[in-house]
Amino acid sequence: MIVVFGGTTEGKLVARFLEEKELAYLYSTKTEVEPFVMVHGKYRFGALDERGMEHLFRRRNVTAVIDAAHPFASLLHETVSDVCLRFSIPVIRFERIYDLPREAAYSKNIYYSSSFPEAIDLLRFLKPKRVLAMTGVQTIDALRSYWKEHEMRVRILPSGKSVMHAQKQGFPLGNLILHKPSGFLEDERRIIRAYGIDCLLVKESGNSGFLPVKITAAMLCGIPVVIVKRPKLPDSFITVTKRSELNRQLERISKLHHAGE
Repeated sequence: MIVVFGGTTEGKLVARFLEEKELAYLYSTKTEVEPFVMVHGKYRFGALDERGMEHLFRRRNVTAVIDAAHPFASLLHETVSDVCLRFSIPVIRFERIYDLPREAAYSKNIYYSSSFPEAIDLLRFLKPKRVLAMTGVQTIDALRSYWKEHEMRVRILPSGKSVMHAQKQGFPLGNLILHKPSGFLEDERRIIRAYGIDCLLVKESGNSGFLPVKITAAMLCGIPVVIVKRPKLPDSFITVTKRSELNRQLERISKLHHAGE
Protein backbone atom coordinates (compact mmCIF):
# COMPACT_ATOMS: atom_id res chain seq x y z
CA MET A 1 0.00 0.00 0.00
CA ILE A 2 1.17 3.51 -0.89
CA VAL A 3 0.21 6.48 1.28
CA VAL A 4 -0.15 9.85 -0.44
CA PHE A 5 -0.15 12.98 1.68
CA GLY A 6 -2.03 15.49 -0.42
CA GLY A 7 -4.57 18.28 -0.12
CA THR A 8 -2.81 20.09 -2.98
CA THR A 9 -2.81 20.26 -6.77
CA GLU A 10 0.22 17.96 -6.69
CA GLY A 11 -1.63 15.48 -4.47
CA LYS A 12 -4.42 15.17 -7.03
CA LEU A 13 -1.87 14.72 -9.83
CA VAL A 14 -0.27 11.87 -7.88
CA ALA A 15 -3.65 10.26 -7.19
CA ARG A 16 -4.55 10.45 -10.89
CA PHE A 17 -1.20 8.86 -11.78
CA LEU A 18 -1.73 5.98 -9.33
CA GLU A 19 -5.25 5.45 -10.71
CA GLU A 20 -3.81 5.14 -14.22
CA LYS A 21 -1.26 2.62 -12.92
CA GLU A 22 -4.00 0.76 -11.02
CA LEU A 23 -1.96 0.91 -7.81
CA ALA A 24 -3.62 0.70 -4.39
CA TYR A 25 -3.14 3.85 -2.32
CA LEU A 26 -4.48 5.81 0.63
CA TYR A 27 -4.99 9.54 0.08
CA SER A 28 -4.52 11.45 3.34
CA THR A 29 -5.19 15.12 4.14
CA LYS A 30 -5.15 17.14 7.35
CA THR A 31 -8.61 18.63 6.83
CA GLU A 32 -11.51 17.26 4.80
CA VAL A 33 -11.31 18.19 1.13
CA GLU A 34 -13.77 18.06 -1.74
CA PRO A 35 -14.02 14.42 -2.84
CA PHE A 36 -12.80 13.22 -6.22
CA VAL A 37 -13.23 9.91 -8.02
CA MET A 38 -11.02 7.13 -6.68
CA VAL A 39 -11.24 3.53 -7.88
CA HIS A 40 -7.99 2.14 -6.53
CA GLY A 41 -7.62 4.59 -3.67
CA LYS A 42 -9.19 5.19 -0.29
CA TYR A 43 -9.48 8.50 1.52
CA ARG A 44 -8.89 9.63 5.10
CA PHE A 45 -8.50 13.01 6.77
CA GLY A 46 -7.30 14.26 10.11
CA ALA A 47 -3.97 15.38 11.56
CA LEU A 48 -1.51 12.60 12.41
CA ASP A 49 1.11 12.71 15.13
CA GLU A 50 3.96 10.17 15.16
CA ARG A 51 1.97 7.61 17.09
CA GLY A 52 -1.05 7.91 14.81
CA MET A 53 1.12 7.66 11.71
CA GLU A 54 2.91 4.59 13.02
CA HIS A 55 -0.42 2.91 13.72
CA LEU A 56 -1.71 3.79 10.25
CA PHE A 57 1.41 2.47 8.52
CA ARG A 58 1.29 -0.82 10.44
CA ARG A 59 -2.42 -1.34 9.86
CA ARG A 60 -2.18 -0.57 6.13
CA ASN A 61 1.12 -2.42 5.58
CA VAL A 62 2.60 0.67 3.93
CA THR A 63 5.55 0.08 1.59
CA ALA A 64 6.02 3.61 0.20
CA VAL A 65 4.99 7.18 0.99
CA ILE A 66 4.50 10.01 -1.50
CA ASP A 67 4.58 13.40 0.18
CA ALA A 68 2.69 15.85 -2.03
CA ALA A 69 1.54 18.08 0.83
CA HIS A 70 1.97 21.85 0.97
CA PRO A 71 5.62 22.98 1.06
CA PHE A 72 4.95 24.85 4.32
CA ALA A 73 3.53 21.77 6.09
CA SER A 74 6.82 21.47 8.01
CA LEU A 75 5.47 19.44 10.92
CA LEU A 76 3.98 16.85 8.56
CA HIS A 77 7.21 16.58 6.54
CA GLU A 78 9.24 16.06 9.71
CA THR A 79 6.79 13.49 11.11
CA VAL A 80 6.77 11.57 7.82
CA SER A 81 10.56 11.57 7.74
CA ASP A 82 10.96 10.40 11.36
CA VAL A 83 8.38 7.61 11.12
CA CYS A 84 9.53 6.39 7.70
CA LEU A 85 13.17 6.28 8.78
CA ARG A 86 12.12 4.19 11.76
CA PHE A 87 10.09 1.82 9.58
CA SER A 88 12.58 1.84 6.65
CA ILE A 89 9.85 3.13 4.32
CA PRO A 90 11.07 5.20 1.33
CA VAL A 91 9.55 8.67 0.88
CA ILE A 92 9.10 10.28 -2.53
CA ARG A 93 8.51 14.02 -2.48
CA PHE A 94 6.40 15.09 -5.47
CA GLU A 95 7.53 18.70 -5.58
CA ARG A 96 5.84 21.63 -7.26
CA ILE A 97 7.61 23.90 -9.76
CA TYR A 98 9.11 27.14 -8.45
CA ASP A 99 9.46 29.39 -11.49
CA LEU A 100 9.76 33.15 -11.06
CA PRO A 101 9.26 35.93 -13.61
CA ARG A 102 12.59 36.66 -15.32
CA GLU A 103 12.44 40.30 -14.23
CA ALA A 104 12.22 39.26 -10.56
CA ALA A 105 15.87 38.21 -10.58
CA TYR A 106 16.92 41.82 -11.21
CA SER A 107 14.26 43.61 -9.20
CA LYS A 108 15.27 45.63 -6.15
CA ASN A 109 11.68 45.38 -4.95
CA ILE A 110 11.82 41.64 -4.14
CA TYR A 111 12.84 40.77 -0.58
CA TYR A 112 13.38 37.26 0.81
CA SER A 113 13.00 36.13 4.41
CA SER A 114 13.65 32.74 5.94
CA SER A 115 10.82 32.96 8.48
CA PHE A 116 7.77 35.01 9.44
CA PRO A 117 9.62 36.87 12.24
CA GLU A 118 12.25 37.86 9.67
CA ALA A 119 9.49 38.92 7.25
CA ILE A 120 8.01 41.14 9.96
CA ASP A 121 11.42 42.77 10.48
CA LEU A 122 11.58 43.45 6.73
CA LEU A 123 8.11 45.00 6.74
CA ARG A 124 9.10 47.29 9.60
CA PHE A 125 12.18 48.30 7.62
CA LEU A 126 10.16 48.99 4.44
CA LYS A 127 7.47 50.93 6.36
CA PRO A 128 4.56 50.41 3.93
CA LYS A 129 1.24 52.10 4.67
CA ARG A 130 -0.91 49.05 3.90
CA VAL A 131 0.38 45.50 3.51
CA LEU A 132 -1.58 42.71 1.88
CA ALA A 133 -0.67 39.29 3.26
CA MET A 134 -1.44 36.54 0.75
CA THR A 135 -0.07 33.93 3.14
CA GLY A 136 -3.36 32.36 4.23
CA VAL A 137 -5.52 32.29 7.34
CA GLN A 138 -3.18 29.90 9.17
CA THR A 139 -0.46 32.58 9.27
CA ILE A 140 -2.53 35.23 11.05
CA ASP A 141 -1.12 34.29 14.45
CA ALA A 142 2.46 34.32 13.13
CA LEU A 143 1.88 37.88 11.90
CA ARG A 144 0.17 39.11 15.09
CA SER A 145 3.00 41.36 16.27
CA TYR A 146 2.79 43.26 12.97
CA TRP A 147 -0.98 43.65 12.46
CA LYS A 148 -1.46 44.66 16.09
CA GLU A 149 0.60 47.80 15.38
CA HIS A 150 0.32 48.38 11.62
CA GLU A 151 -2.36 48.24 8.96
CA MET A 152 -2.48 44.86 7.27
CA ARG A 153 -5.04 43.20 5.03
CA VAL A 154 -5.09 39.42 4.90
CA ARG A 155 -6.58 37.55 1.97
CA ILE A 156 -8.31 34.31 2.94
CA LEU A 157 -10.62 31.84 1.25
CA PRO A 158 -14.29 32.90 1.28
CA SER A 159 -15.43 30.18 3.67
CA GLY A 160 -17.10 30.32 7.07
CA LYS A 161 -14.37 28.12 8.52
CA SER A 162 -11.62 30.55 7.45
CA VAL A 163 -13.51 33.58 8.75
CA MET A 164 -14.14 31.84 12.08
CA HIS A 165 -10.44 31.02 12.41
CA ALA A 166 -9.50 34.66 11.75
CA GLN A 167 -12.10 35.80 14.27
CA LYS A 168 -10.72 33.43 16.93
CA GLN A 169 -7.28 34.94 16.40
CA GLY A 170 -8.72 38.39 17.11
CA PHE A 171 -7.97 39.69 13.64
CA PRO A 172 -10.14 42.69 12.60
CA LEU A 173 -12.78 41.22 10.29
CA GLY A 174 -12.93 44.47 8.32
CA ASN A 175 -9.33 43.91 7.26
CA LEU A 176 -10.04 40.52 5.69
CA ILE A 177 -10.24 40.14 1.92
CA LEU A 178 -12.40 37.12 1.12
CA HIS A 179 -11.22 35.91 -2.25
CA LYS A 180 -10.18 32.62 -3.78
CA PRO A 181 -7.09 33.18 -5.96
CA SER A 182 -7.92 32.70 -9.63
CA GLY A 183 -4.38 32.73 -11.00
CA PHE A 184 -5.26 35.61 -13.32
CA LEU A 185 -2.91 38.58 -13.38
CA GLU A 186 -5.64 41.20 -13.79
CA ASP A 187 -7.49 39.88 -10.71
CA GLU A 188 -4.39 40.36 -8.57
CA ARG A 189 -3.73 43.84 -9.96
CA ARG A 190 -7.35 44.80 -9.35
CA ILE A 191 -7.14 43.77 -5.69
CA ILE A 192 -3.88 45.67 -5.17
CA ARG A 193 -5.37 48.84 -6.65
CA ALA A 194 -8.82 48.53 -5.06
CA TYR A 195 -7.45 48.24 -1.51
CA GLY A 196 -4.62 50.74 -1.87
CA ILE A 197 -1.96 48.10 -1.20
CA ASP A 198 1.66 49.29 -1.27
CA CYS A 199 3.41 46.04 -0.25
CA LEU A 200 2.73 42.32 -0.70
CA LEU A 201 3.65 39.55 1.72
CA VAL A 202 3.63 36.09 0.13
CA LYS A 203 4.91 32.58 0.74
CA GLU A 204 7.24 30.80 -1.67
CA SER A 205 4.37 28.59 -2.75
CA GLY A 206 5.44 27.84 -6.32
CA ASN A 207 3.52 27.87 -9.57
CA SER A 208 0.50 26.02 -8.22
CA GLY A 209 0.28 28.67 -5.49
CA PHE A 210 0.29 31.34 -8.25
CA LEU A 211 3.49 32.92 -6.91
CA PRO A 212 4.72 34.12 -10.37
CA VAL A 213 1.36 35.85 -10.95
CA LYS A 214 1.44 37.57 -7.55
CA ILE A 215 5.00 38.81 -8.09
CA THR A 216 4.24 40.04 -11.63
CA ALA A 217 1.15 41.90 -10.39
CA ALA A 218 3.19 43.62 -7.67
CA MET A 219 5.95 44.56 -10.13
CA LEU A 220 3.42 46.04 -12.57
CA CYS A 221 1.91 48.05 -9.70
CA GLY A 222 5.38 49.19 -8.63
CA ILE A 223 5.18 47.86 -5.07
CA PRO A 224 7.63 45.69 -3.08
CA VAL A 225 7.13 42.00 -2.34
CA VAL A 226 8.35 40.18 0.76
CA ILE A 227 8.65 36.43 0.14
CA VAL A 228 8.83 33.94 3.00
CA LYS A 229 11.06 31.14 1.71
CA ARG A 230 9.77 27.59 1.87
CA PRO A 231 11.19 25.38 4.63
CA LYS A 232 13.91 22.89 3.77
CA LEU A 233 12.70 19.34 3.19
CA PRO A 234 14.17 16.39 5.13
CA ASP A 235 17.34 14.98 3.55
CA SER A 236 15.79 11.50 3.46
CA PHE A 237 13.17 12.53 0.87
CA ILE A 238 13.62 11.52 -2.78
CA THR A 239 12.47 14.59 -4.72
CA VAL A 240 10.76 14.33 -8.12
CA THR A 241 8.84 16.89 -10.18
CA LYS A 242 7.59 14.82 -13.13
CA ARG A 243 5.35 11.80 -13.62
CA SER A 244 8.16 9.95 -15.40
CA GLU A 245 10.47 10.47 -12.41
CA LEU A 246 7.73 9.35 -10.02
CA ASN A 247 7.15 6.22 -12.09
CA ARG A 248 10.87 5.43 -12.12
CA GLN A 249 11.14 5.73 -8.34
CA LEU A 250 8.03 3.63 -7.70
CA GLU A 251 9.38 0.89 -9.99
CA ARG A 252 12.70 0.99 -8.15
CA ILE A 253 10.98 0.75 -4.76
CA SER A 254 8.79 -2.11 -5.98
CA LYS A 255 11.85 -4.09 -7.14
CA LEU A 256 13.61 -3.53 -3.82
CA HIS A 257 10.50 -4.55 -1.90
CA HIS A 258 10.06 -7.79 -3.86
CA ALA A 259 13.77 -8.59 -3.59
CA GLY A 260 13.54 -8.29 0.19
CA GLU A 261 10.57 -10.63 0.53
